Amino acid sequence: MSSHWNEFNLDNSKSSKRQKTSSVTFSELPSSSVITEESTPDILQTSPDKPEQSKTLMVAETSFFNQRNKDFWHRTDLSHLRPYDFPYVRALIQQKPCDTLSPEDIKHKEHVRVSIQVVTRAYEEQYLREPVGKERPCIMGELCQGMHLPHVQENAFVLREFLLPTEEEEYNRTGKLPTEGRLCLMCKRSEIARAFINIRADGMGVKNNVILQDYRNIVGEEGEYCLDDCLLSSHSVFQGLLDPVVLHLRNAYRLKVVKGVRHYDQWRMKYPGQEMHFLTETPEAKE
Repeated sequence: MSSHWNEFNLDNSKSSKRQKTSSVTFSELPSSSVITEESTPDILQTSPDKPEQSKTLMVAETSFFNQRNKDFWHRTDLSHLRPYDFPYVRALIQQKPCDTLSPEDIKHKEHVRVSIQVVTRAYEEQYLREPVGKERPCIMGELCQGMHLPHVQENAFVLREFLLPTEEEEYNRTGKLPTEGRLCLMCKRSEIARAFINIRADGMGVKNNVILQDYRNIVGEEGEYCLDDCLLSSHSVFQGLLDPVVLHLRNAYRLKVVKGVRHYDQWRMKYPGQEMHFLTETPEAKE
C-alpha cells in the first residue's frame, strides 16, 4: 500500500521492514598527504611573493627597531647612527617622482607651510657661537659640525643648540629649555642637506606628508641670503623642501672672537646684490 510522503500512517510504518545489508566494501581508501608550511599560502594573500629584502635593508631595519626599543635614558646616545641606516629611512619617506600636481597637494602644502617658522639671517647668526651660561651645546657633542671645519683646528668648538623663534620666546619667558636637546644650526643645515642630496641622487621624490624642514630662510631681501646659497625642491618634483634653506658648506665659515666668546662668521654667504671678489681675504681668527 503506497502513501504520500507527507501522510503519517502508523500501520504502514509498522509493516515496513528494515533491510539488512550483508557487507560494505570500499573501492579505494583515502590517501594521506603531508602539507608543509611552505606550500600553504598566507591568509588573504592575493599578490605574488615579494622579492627578498637586501641584506643592507635588513640590517638597517634591525638597527632602527633595536634603537627604538631601548630605554628612554639611552636614546640620546647617537652611536647607533651608521651609514647603512639611511636605506631604511629613505624607504619611509621617498616615493617615485610624480609629474602631476593635484589641488589636494597644493592645499596640503599651503597648510603645512603655515607651521614652518621664518628665521632671519640676524637671528641665525646669534646661534653661530659657543654656549654661554645656561645655554646647552649641540646634542651631537664632539661630532658637531663646528668641530670639523677645515680652517679651524685648535680653536674649534661645539656650537650652542638651535632654538626656533617660538622655542626661544618660551625660554626667555620661563627660563626653561626644551626637554630634549637640539642640533646646532650647522648640524641642522647638514642633516637637511644630507637628506635632500640622497633623495636627488636616488632620482626620487618625497611623500606629500613628509617635510624635511621646520624653518625657512629669507632670500633676495636686504640683509638676508641669496637663493644661490640655498636648497629648494625642484619645480616639477617635490623633494621635501617647501621653502629655501641655507646649504651647509664647511668652508663657508671662519672663526672670530667677540668679547671673549668664539663665533663663526658666514664669510662666504654673500648678501643680495653683493659681489664677491676672487681676491677676498682668507678665513682666519679675528679679534
